Amino acid sequence: MAATDRSRSEAAKQRRQDQLQRWQGSETDRTGAEARSQCPAPGNRRARVRFAQGAVFMAACSAGDREEVAELLRQGADINHANVDGLTALHQACIDENSDMVEFLVESGSDVNRGDNEGWTPLHAAASCGFIQITKYLIEHGAHVGAVNSEGELPLDVATEDVMSRLLKAEIKKQGIDVDQARREEERVMLQDAMAVLAGSGSLVPHPNTQATALHVAAAKGYIEVLKVLLKCGIDVDSRDSDGWTAFHAAAHWGQEEACILLAEHMCDMNAVNNVGQTPLDVADENIIDNLEELQKKQNAVSFACVYVRYLITSLVYVQRMLSAEPVRTPVTEAPGSWRTSLRKAGSSVTLGSAGASEPAAEALKGPETKLGMSRSASSPRLSSESDNKEPRLARVQPTPSRRLFSISDTSTNPDNSSR
Repeated sequence: MAATDRSRSEAAKQRRQDQLQRWQGSETDRTGAEARSQCPAPGNRRARVRFAQGAVFMAACSAGDREEVAELLRQGADINHANVDGLTALHQACIDENSDMVEFLVESGSDVNRGDNEGWTPLHAAASCGFIQITKYLIEHGAHVGAVNSEGELPLDVATEDVMSRLLKAEIKKQGIDVDQARREEERVMLQDAMAVLAGSGSLVPHPNTQATALHVAAAKGYIEVLKVLLKCGIDVDSRDSDGWTAFHAAAHWGQEEACILLAEHMCDMNAVNNVGQTPLDVADENIIDNLEELQKKQNAVSFACVYVRYLITSLVYVQRMLSAEPVRTPVTEAPGSWRTSLRKAGSSVTLGSAGASEPAAEALKGPETKLGMSRSASSPRLSSESDNKEPRLARVQPTPSRRLFSISDTSTNPDNSSR
């Protein structure tokens, strides 16, 4: 028993140290520092310290002052007020083994099944501490013996003493609770809620204290079916809680490898850092670190391939637009060189002349063949008359060996030559 008490004391000290670390640099701490810097000189005005009503209520409950607690409740204090760790006054009374305060709070309407940030109910706290009388009282007033915390543990699972285990087992048997079904109850409810969101008839609200989303919870606990439905809802895969953790941080920390693979396939940021600069690999379970490193390499390769595919698609779209665009028609102009040499092309023949000369000068420059109405072909030295040019041109037929070709001289039209 002495060793158990020592371990509980050490655990309490550790929790207090964690609370102080979270408080340093917090908004409350900064606000207090700013207020102190703006306070006037001590001689001018007496400083007044005011605490939030919830903090005053928690302190009164811890002190066991029932009269002050009752007065604060009459003034409107929230009996289910929770601190930064999600602990209510009833949680604290169970941990402190203050039976009188437990009874007073329950009779005043405190929620006996309210979970803290880790899902621990007051019954979890009483069972883990081995307080039989408080455990019996909570069960008699509606505490669920089948309640599950964030680790999937029942109050029976956190009980450390045989007497407590026998008490809880007897109550479980009495109520006919299926332990395995009780451990899956949260997953069933979450899946039902996720399906409602997917159908458009529900909404997802982060935890009021931790800002953790349903995606964080499903990833941390390995609720794969819930995770798949949530990802179909189009929620932010890199959403952060109050500590800057993403769902991938949670999955890696609690060793949920299948959840890590699913989140990586949806291109979550595997290099995201939390509020203290830690990546998911920094907080990951050491048993899956090697697999996470391989998973990161695969995601980087997929990311590069996606970028390359987008580049190809953009290029193809650009080329398609260019091909479908109307071609620009440029006006055809004659070669400037032909004008400089005063040559004008006409089919296979050319006519020489001076573009700027007068008609008499052009007549003088004409040769005898031109004066007679003759022109020279550019492809043949043969002279032809204008009348010949007017005749239709016949297609040339290749000679065959059986035909005999006769050559008709150009002078055959001359009567003198025919008489000879």
